Amino acid sequence: MSKENKRLAVIVGICLLVLLGAILAVILLEPGEPAPDQNTVPTGGQLASDPTDPSASAPTTPNGSDPTNPTQPDSTEPGAPETTDPPPVVEIPDVDDGEEGLQFPCEIPGYDLQIEKLAAYTGLFVEDGTNAEVDSVAMLLLHNKSDKAVEYTEITVKYQNETLAFHVTALPAGARMVVQEKDCKKLPDSVPLEAQALIVQRAEMDIAEGISVTENEDNSLTVKNLTGEEIPAVRVFYKYYMEEEELYVGGIAFTVRIAGLGANSSVVVSPSHYVSKTSRVVMALTYDS
Repeated sequence: MSKENKRLAVIVGICLLVLLGAILAVILLEPGEPAPDQNTVPTGGQLASDPTDPSASAPTTPNGSDPTNPTQPDSTEPGAPETTDPPPVVEIPDVDDGEEGLQFPCEIPGYDLQIEKLAAYTGLFVEDGTNAEVDSVAMLLLHNKSDKAVEYTEITVKYQNETLAFHVTALPAGARMVVQEKDCKKLPDSVPLEAQALIVQRAEMDIAEGISVTENEDNSLTVKNLTGEEIPAVRVFYKYYMEEEELYVGGIAFTVRIAGLGANSSVVVSPSHYVSKTSRVVMALTYDS
C-alpha cells in the first residue's frame, strides 16, 4: 500500500470512529429524546474520500453504473447492483393507534421490511462518499426481516412542507442499516404524514462462482480467480459496518472494479473507502466484458 493510501486509510478510520459513535448515540435514543451534539470531526476529515475520484460525488443508482467499462484495480466508486425492471410503488400504511401522522416502527407491506426509527443525526455525511460535517440531518433505521436481500430501495417520507428521500443499496437478508437523507435534508419538526417505497429484491448477495474475496487487516482486499480462464471484469461491493452492533452504515454501497483477472491469479486492491473492521464486503460479481 502506498504512503498516500495509508494516509487516506488512517483519516477514513478516524472519521469512521466519529461517525459510528454519533450513529450509535442516535439509534439508542428513545423516541422524543433530542440527539446529542456529535459535531466534532478531526482536522482533515473530509479527505476521507478520494478527491481524485470524480465518481465519488454521488452514489450510482440502478442502471447508472457501467459494468462493461471496468477500470484499474484501485479505482473505487459508490455503486449499486444493476436492476432491469422498474420496481413497484408500495404505500406504507399508518399504524391505527389514534395518533396523528405516520408512526414508527412501521412495516413496508409485502417485503418484510421495517422502518424502526426516523431521527435527527449530527456528525459525518456518508451518502455521497465525502464524509462532510452535517447537523440535524434526517436518518432512518431500516430492518430487512426478509430472507431475501434488498438490491435497491427508495423510501420517501412526506411532511406537510417537506419530502425526505432515502436511497438504500445492497442490504443483506436479516440485516439492519442506518441511512441518511440523500440530499442532506434536516429532520422536520412536524409529524410525517405518509410514506412510500420502491423496492428491488434479489435471492441473495454472495461471491460469484469462480472467484474468492479475502478481507485483509491492512485495509486491502485480495481477489482471486479460481478458474483456468481469464475473467474480463470483477466488481466487489462493500459497505461501512458496525460489527458489534451488527449494523450497516449508509445506504451507499461502494465498489472496486478489476479488469482482466488472469487465470488462477490474484490481485490485492486498496479501495479508498475500505477500512478493515469497519467495512464489510457484501457481494462480488463477474462480467463478460
